[in-house]
Amino acid sequence: MTPRNEAHRLLASGQEADVYLRSDGLLLKRSRAGRDLEPEALLMRYLHARGLPVPRVHDVDGSDLVMEYVPGPRMSQELDARPWRAAALGRELADLHRRLDSVDAPDFLPGEGFLLHLDLHPGNVVLGPAGPVVVDWTSAQRGDRRVDVALSWLAMAVAPLRPFKRLARSRLVRGFLSGVDREVRRAMPAAAEIRLARHTRDPIEVRAVRKLVERCSD
Repeated sequence: MTPRNEAHRLLASGQEADVYLRSDGLLLKRSRAGRDLEPEALLMRYLHARGLPVPRVHDVDGSDLVMEYVPGPRMSQELDARPWRAAALGRELADLHRRLDSVDAPDFLPGEGFLLHLDLHPGNVVLGPAGPVVVDWTSAQRGDRRVDVALSWLAMAVAPLRPFKRLARSRLVRGFLSGVDREVRRAMPAAAEIRLARHTRDPIEVRAVRKLVERCSD
């Protein structure tokens, strides 16, 4: 593990952590709150060993996690740059969920049931040279796979967008739904509860979430 005061290039900042590119070409995820990242590293090693597309872990030390850097745009960036690929990207995201279906959840995850990422949206998929790679396993636990899929649907469907991007989003969502089980509609209330409980949401987004829940209940 490199010293904490060594200079790194900041690549992204999330709700709770910053991600840096180190001088040796590896990626460093650092929790700003000092959260222990060893459980996330343990899960990523477990998933990598079972063939799921996740970055290879190199080292972990408390709130610092060092992993493979996967070059390539996030799926959300690809959608912005090439909106005509929206439907294909949606199908790719659905395929990633099917791959999660095939892996047994490890006993050390909280909850009961199947493997859930719980934050699998286009911003957490890197389109690497060998194919899409799923990042940010912070929220992972065990539970109902349909809830995981419904959360992805929600993340795509309710994010505030400029009008000219809404057509691409519609195609993205349609592509995604074409590749998942329609039973996911029944999990939308539970998914909405999880999303709205995570942090304060804009009232416009809250209304959009509730509208989608109502549509799924029809």
